[in-house]
Amino acid sequence: MDDIAGGGSVLSLAAHEFQWVAGLLDQARYDERTGRALHIALAELGQVCGWAAYDAGYHALAQRYYVTALRATHSADERPLGAHVLGLMAEQAAHQGQPAEAVTLIETALAGTRGRQTPSLLAELYNVQAYAFATLADASSCAAALSQARTQIERLRPADEPSWLYWVNPATMTSDGGSALRQLGHTEQAATVLENGIALFDDSLPRGRAGYLTALADVLARPDKQRDLDAAADRGMEAIQLVENLDSARVAGLIRNLYHQMTPHARLPAVGDFVERARGFLAT
Repeated sequence: MDDIAGGGSVLSLAAHEFQWVAGLLDQARYDERTGRALHIALAELGQVCGWAAYDAGYHALAQRYYVTALRATHSADERPLGAHVLGLMAEQAAHQGQPAEAVTLIETALAGTRGRQTPSLLAELYNVQAYAFATLADASSCAAALSQARTQIERLRPADEPSWLYWVNPATMTSDGGSALRQLGHTEQAATVLENGIALFDDSLPRGRAGYLTALADVLARPDKQRDLDAAADRGMEAIQLVENLDSARVAGLIRNLYHQMTPHARLPAVGDFVERARGFLAT
């Protein structure tokens, strides 16, 4: 539901479920096995609430949910899920101007799950690490993390992976790699990798695909050999079409940034069409 409706649409529902489970933990009687299951449920709901709050633009609220989810994973000794929560916290930190904190969070996640890691978890963590290193302008560390992520993507076996990492697949992970290269300023390489990743998407993750389309459009609009303003406008239009009915402040922010980037070139017909469409989308 979050993938197709956006964090703003599902946050209240997820928060209601979270509070219900928290109430059971506080007030009900249960044995050790049931208590562990309740803590795992609280952690899973907490990471959903945290992500939904982050997607809706409520960053402080997202952090509170993530911290509660992390504590619940500790109570249940569910370290892989805890590492995933740390990965989400690291992603938020990296995108909120705290890349060094993000690197520390990923290192903690990797150290705490030795022997219990799966390819999808490692792919997620290494891709977030790569983006954080890119933000720090550490090209060699970024490249090493991307190499590790690619190795794990090749090992993915969806049936053997935890359900809360259902979205980790070649499409999202390849596109994440392209986003890290974009952050590093390797525009030509980023454009190629993002194109390859986006081509792998099906219809199940429209918000994710829209986010990567805006990243690709941004790269195509930058002054370099890969620059193609018409193609950038086309990718931007496709992104808007995917999220017209979603409530995602995060993706709306990406489209807003692209709108400002493209506006100076609105004399070009395709770019002018995108600017007009984006203006209407952002006004709703």
